[in-house]
Amino acid sequence: MSARAALTFLLLLGAAACSGAGPESADLAYKRGLEALAQGQPRTARIEFLNAIKAAPDDRNLRLAQARTYLLLGDGASAEAELKRANALGIAAGETAHLLAHALLLQGQAERAAVEARKAGPAHAAYAARMLGRANQRMGKLEEAAAAFDRALAAAPDDGDLWTDIADFRRATGETAGAIEAADRAVALAPRNVEALRLRGELTRSQYGLAAAMAWFDRALEIDPANVAVLIERAATLGDLGRTRDMLADTRRILSVSANNPSAYYLQAMLAARGRDYALARSLYRRTGGAFENRPAAMLLAGTIELGSGNASLAMAPLKRLLKAQPGNLKARRLLGSAQWQSGDSRAAVATLRPLADRADADAYTLSIIGKAYARLGDEAAAVRYLGRAAAPRTSATAALDDPLGDGALAALRRDAAASPGSAAPQVVLIRALLGRGLGPEALQRARRLQSAAPGAPDAHVLVGDALAIQGDYAGAAGAYRRAANLAFSEPVALRLIEALRNSGDELGATKVLTLFLQQNPQNVSAQTMAANAYLQARRWPEAIALYEGVRKRLGDNDSTLLNNLAWAYAETGDYDRALPLARRAWALEPRNPVTADTLGWLLFRSGEDRVRGVALLEQAARGAPTDEEIRGHLRDAREG
Repeated sequence: MSARAALTFLLLLGAAACSGAGPESADLAYKRGLEALAQGQPRTARIEFLNAIKAAPDDRNLRLAQARTYLLLGDGASAEAELKRANALGIAAGETAHLLAHALLLQGQAERAAVEARKAGPAHAAYAARMLGRANQRMGKLEEAAAAFDRALAAAPDDGDLWTDIADFRRATGETAGAIEAADRAVALAPRNVEALRLRGELTRSQYGLAAAMAWFDRALEIDPANVAVLIERAATLGDLGRTRDMLADTRRILSVSANNPSAYYLQAMLAARGRDYALARSLYRRTGGAFENRPAAMLLAGTIELGSGNASLAMAPLKRLLKAQPGNLKARRLLGSAQWQSGDSRAAVATLRPLADRADADAYTLSIIGKAYARLGDEAAAVRYLGRAAAPRTSATAALDDPLGDGALAALRRDAAASPGSAAPQVVLIRALLGRGLGPEALQRARRLQSAAPGAPDAHVLVGDALAIQGDYAGAAGAYRRAANLAFSEPVALRLIEALRNSGDELGATKVLTLFLQQNPQNVSAQTMAANAYLQARRWPEAIALYEGVRKRLGDNDSTLLNNLAWAYAETGDYDRALPLARRAWALEPRNPVTADTLGWLLFRSGEDRVRGVALLEQAARGAPTDEEIRGHLRDAREG
């Protein structure tokens, strides 16, 4: 039953609820409550119904109206209590079972909710089927959930709440195109349905970007300014957009409506961690009361906070848990490797980071850490190889997905995929493993099959693109990535598309995609770094400097590649006062790196500050990278100069 349908139901109850049986004040409060619901303001309705109940405490229909209002507010416990009072006052259990199922779902009791949904009377079949679908989805019974939603849809095809739930279900199962279609249907049927608007905003955030999503969240909050769920999503989006003051204001607004709300403290902790105030971040995170400790994003945040605080040993516990649950989580692997290196366990750091560092698209930070770990282990050749790659400016992004199971048996993955041909998850795992092993033709064949079966799933198109890319068909890969980007313009998709376009010779197209992604995600470090590297290679020094400085403000002065590139850009503008301290810092972080030695040596020589020291560093760089023509050229010019 949609909010509008629920309102109609309550209006039909109006005469029985308050005419004759209760005082006039109850009748007026009841009507004001209904008007508030019609405007999408359940908090106001709750207060009006409380006033009505105070005047007529034994009116069962008022209790039922208040229970529905609590459901709209997401307060399952209070809704359950009101339903029990309504039952005690004479309303049959079969007339409230569907609502009780909803209340139990809000309390995380999916199994009990499924039992109650099946007890609902025939008049409430559509609502009950919707609750059963949600309960089965929570329990991971996806086929049963889909069947329940189909039954609900057959009974109530124009129910906005149902279409919202269907959109959420489709999103959870990876059917992004279907989720968008369902969310649009929900908004069209119920334009003041705040939940539908919130979900459409979340889907827009994935489909187009952060900035595009804001209009949906703002529209929802115009209807219900104190809606906690929408405030949480808007605050998170504002934070990712870099609008930290507005984000903080929204978290405070959440706490004013919902005291000690763990989501508000979590967002504030995340904001403090981004500002590198790790003591504050830890204090705020503790105030969540462990509400998020089993969520991947929270494990990552906990690890980040401890690592940033200098507690590498404490950081490892949540990061290991996360990596065990998500072997393919690149950020967790990167941070865990860093924590292991900082705690002195270089062998563990190498073992953790090798799957990342040996990829063609390995990031500079990973390469830097593993290079330093090898140096500490005494393997100078490996150290130089990885450190040299770390300092080279990159404009490419992700090439192919990693093998999430490492050295797991491929035969077992094939058996799992064959045993569940209609399930996407085992197919995706197998295709990723094939890509990780360079088995492009088989990966492409399976990926195309998955793409045909699930054209609305962005991951299917990404896998096709990856399979084409590793075989050198970058134009074909770009086409597949575009299809994925039309459904989910996320960082992995955008960076893949940019790389494929560049590798296929479409530099203009790549620039357009990068520009669009940065417009929607202005604080994205990967995109900012990619753009800065492109400006560096194009010799557009002021633009490169502006972007590098923005990233440096976010990351601090511990990324040698960033500092090295920024030093070079400043030097090319003639600003050696800024360039040399940056180059010294980069070299101090990685003194064995031929590229940092080359940059500092060349700048010392060119600036005239210390030509002898400059030549010595250039000789060191040339010894470490004997085949690098640019480094050898700098040494040759310095000797001749």
